[in-house]
Amino acid sequence: MNTEEAAIKKAIMDYYHQGHVESNPELYNEILHDDWKFFYFEPDGRLNIVNKQEYMSWYNPQEADKSLNWETEFYYVDITENFAQVKMRLECQKVKYLDYFQMVKLDGKWWIVHKMCQPVRSDK
Repeated sequence: MNTEEAAIKKAIMDYYHQGHVESNPELYNEILHDDWKFFYFEPDGRLNIVNKQEYMSWYNPQEADKSLNWETEFYYVDITENFAQVKMRLECQKVKYLDYFQMVKLDGKWWIVHKMCQPVRSDK
């Protein structure tokens, strides 16, 4: 693993993964670019796009379920200079997602610019 790939994985684990573990929006603030957007499909098939502030409002450390065991697995990290794409799985006992990140390196730090997410249903 090269140093940039290691830096991306560390940033995702330290801020994105741990943000889920702690339900802590301040951790997301360390990795989600200010212009970040989240794209996902509602159960009725409608595309929903969420901005950073709305996404962060969904999380509260006082409401974190400490009994959940969160797991992250990286499928790939593709880097071209200051841009990267990441495909990973994030899950716990309640949810399982495939996340696709578009990332950019600014001033030596990797940021998630866009997230596309696909829930993985247990019946598949």
